Amino acid sequence: MKLSEIIGYRLDMARCAALRSIYRLLGDTPYRPADTTALLLIKERPGCDQTTLGRALAANRSVGMKIAMRLEERGLLARGAGRNRRTKGLYITPLGETVLARLIDRHERAEARLRAALDPGEQELLLKLLGKIEQAVLDEEAELASGRASQEAKSDTDGDTKAA
Repeated sequence: MKLSEIIGYRLDMARCAALRSIYRLLGDTPYRPADTTALLLIKERPGCDQTTLGRALAANRSVGMKIAMRLEERGLLARGAGRNRRTKGLYITPLGETVLARLIDRHERAEARLRAALDPGEQELLLKLLGKIEQAVLDEEAELASGRASQEAKSDTDGDTKAA
């Protein structure tokens, strides 16, 4: 097998190239690509929590918390009522809307660079194929989680049987 034939490697290299492009376009701002993702998610899902934010950033709750705190300190988002009394929801502020519009403009320029390398049919095909790869991994993770849940239930049952 050649390195150029490994799908995961090629996906990672393409992702890194895309990130370098957007970082160049954000270079004169205090913002990062994750800030745009966070603001856009919060705009699309008002009241979402830090866990949801962390997942959208392909990370965890602590990453979501750090980004939320940074954006809140800049006045771009505010915390309010969450889905229950124990959580706080995240909401984009008017300043956040303004900053997001500027950030999206820069991201659209980076996106145009990426799309310029592909014919329109190739763009649609690439998005479809990427979705299939993502879904395959999500299915695998769901299967693994289900297996763990079954294994834990079996262990609990075995423990109950032994205790009796």
